[in-house]
Amino acid sequence: MTAPERSRLARDRLSRELRRLRTEARMTGTATAQATGMSQSKLSKIENGMLLPSVIDVERLVAELSATRETRLELVELARQLHAEAETRRVVLHRGAHRHQQTVARIEARATTSRFFQLAGVPSLLQSESYLRVVLAATPGREQDTAISTLRTRRARLDDPNKKFVFLLSESALRWRMGSADLMCDQIDHLALTMRRPNVQLGVVPWSADANMVALHGFQVYDERVVTVSVLTGNATITDPHDVREYVALFARLERLAARGDQLEALLARISRDHRQLG
Repeated sequence: MTAPERSRLARDRLSRELRRLRTEARMTGTATAQATGMSQSKLSKIENGMLLPSVIDVERLVAELSATRETRLELVELARQLHAEAETRRVVLHRGAHRHQQTVARIEARATTSRFFQLAGVPSLLQSESYLRVVLAATPGREQDTAISTLRTRRARLDDPNKKFVFLLSESALRWRMGSADLMCDQIDHLALTMRRPNVQLGVVPWSADANMVALHGFQVYDERVVTVSVLTGNATITDPHDVREYVALFARLERLAARGDQLEALLARISRDHRQLG
């Protein structure tokens, strides 16, 4: 049985038990709702499994409905577990570049291994200064300064030999023009320099690779515990273990397609040459 199925059964049991207690206490929904400080509509949704009651809601209900001590403890604990699972599965959306940088900085500080996959554009930890300025051009001045300061703190962790960084880029990420040919070539040179670090691994998935899979967006995985995803209006943080495992598995499949070593150096040189030719 999967975790979502277990959670659904637990919620069904909680709502069923609360409804049973009210029926055995011979109390109407209206009277019970008034006695516990909630609307009749809310109580109805709780009893029909449409709304997960808070722990306080359950405590008030089991007390008002004269449940046995054993039943009280059991149902209150069940509510706590369900809320803990719901919090784990929650996807948190952070708005604003500086807030995202601060959130990621805290996650990276605790991570031993950080994995990055990017489809369009270069990951922030690998961006040259000129590339970074273009990325943040639309960000308000004060917010931009904060984001740059936080990013520089994050980049300093590349110097920590106890931390491992694995970067995967699609070839299109390096062909996505963020400015002049000089800017793009400088960015590619910056990548070549960064990949020489002993704790940094870089791979590029060439457009010619037979992928046989769809990667809908870029993402970052930290110690197989947290995933962050950039979306149009912000950045999402995912902590559900099942979802994180899905991203780890996808990263592993993409990693097998990546060019490395001499093959990667030749690919980078070819992309740089193409940027020069385009001017």
